Amino acid sequence: MHISDIRNYMRCQRLYQLSLQDEYRPFPYFNISIDVDESLRKKLDINRYYEGVANDNNENTLRAFEDYQWLLKCRFVYRGLRVRVPVLYHDGNECILYFNYLSTAPSDGELTNIKWTCAVMENLGFVIKNIFLIHLNPSYVRHGNIDHKKLWHISNCFYNDNNNPTRNVLDAYRKSRFNLDAQLDELLHFDMDETMDVIRTNKCTGRSKCRYYDICFPEESDLPDNSILNLVSSQHKYEMFGNGIKYLSDIDLEYFEGTQQQYAQIMADKRGGTFYEEIALENWLQTNRSETMSFFDFEWDLYPFPPYDDMSVMQVLCFQYSLHVQRDGKIEHYQFVGEGDCRRAFVEQLIREVPQEGVIFAYNARGAEIMRLRELQETFPEYHDQLENIIVRVVDLAQPFIKGIVYDVRMKGLYSLKVIQAMLDQQHTYKDLEVGNGLEAVAIHRQIEKETDPEKKKEYYQQLYEYCGLDSYAMVEVYQWLNSLIKPEQG
Repeated sequence: MHISDIRNYMRCQRLYQLSLQDEYRPFPYFNISIDVDESLRKKLDINRYYEGVANDNNENTLRAFEDYQWLLKCRFVYRGLRVRVPVLYHDGNECILYFNYLSTAPSDGELTNIKWTCAVMENLGFVIKNIFLIHLNPSYVRHGNIDHKKLWHISNCFYNDNNNPTRNVLDAYRKSRFNLDAQLDELLHFDMDETMDVIRTNKCTGRSKCRYYDICFPEESDLPDNSILNLVSSQHKYEMFGNGIKYLSDIDLEYFEGTQQQYAQIMADKRGGTFYEEIALENWLQTNRSETMSFFDFEWDLYPFPPYDDMSVMQVLCFQYSLHVQRDGKIEHYQFVGEGDCRRAFVEQLIREVPQEGVIFAYNARGAEIMRLRELQETFPEYHDQLENIIVRVVDLAQPFIKGIVYDVRMKGLYSLKVIQAMLDQQHTYKDLEVGNGLEAVAIHRQIEKETDPEKKKEYYQQLYEYCGLDSYAMVEVYQWLNSLIKPEQG
């Protein structure tokens, strides 16, 4: 048993039950470019140490205590609960613990892992003298070789959303002490074969939808497009559903929160499937129309440790773009995929290929393409003006949907480009591609940089071209569809 199992149990007993029967492994979101353990040793000036290995028992760890003051990745086990301490310094039974994080400001949400780890150690007879967090230094920028001393920051406090220190970690742990044996008794007596009642709570969706949601509620995968359960941002949709209200058009106005998106959904159902605010949509299209129109999409990878000069911690590196340009009644396509430190090549080719005038569309542009372009401006100040000329012309194609100007019930309460593209064009869908989403594109790009077989590398390149190319072309289709709603002859 590990702390991840306890987290699952605390969230939902059925989640705990299902996760123990599953071999799910999340995609490694971060691209780790250094040896983290070596970096931590250099930060703390650790030269002589014991390094634990998987399935170490207490006996091995205790023997290490006799010969070493520094222990890395040391394991402790108490009543079947296995915990690991990233870095530990001790003087006899008194221990100083270091927990490391690939973030610039770990919050007190990390206390769960810390308190269970410390509880195990205290129940084994150890004294927790102090607790520190080792996290990435938000101001670090690489110049030459990695400076491991400056890369990390050591703190004895958690941080708030504004990156300001808050509670002292050791004090927070002491105030959160609990009866470990009582908690373990509950888990150890849990009947894994018990048939669990499926109860929907806000924990099912929470910050992120539970990966077992469709297993628990399979009936929702076959809902009609206009189901009341597709109503966005609604606190009462399940209550209405339970009261016999099945469709958007039948909504009980007493439970209607009144957002523009909800209004668009209800009106779409009342009008046969599609709703648009004609004046608002026409004004938006007129404002964002030009003789030359571009549609682009970027792909990038995230590096907690900067692999190249002039990169900061937790910075992304754009490795691909796809650009469709519509002018003179024709559509042209341009694309880029790079390897290694391809930032300059990315910028220079983008500047050459994006037209010097006209509207440029991206989807969810503010949180994606515009942010990436701003970062590239900082890295390449010599191209600041050319990139600014692109930035000021970027328009977010998602806005008509986010603002509730347009809705089609086939969207089922979802607003992603992939959902809308599949709705408009069933002949060319992401399901037909080897790469079907952004994380898969990142995984393929990481394979490209390791691949030595030219034919295999060529195959990977083609998969990326097809995926990102569909992203930018999907925007062309969406834009044409929006026009067709107002003026069919322009569709």
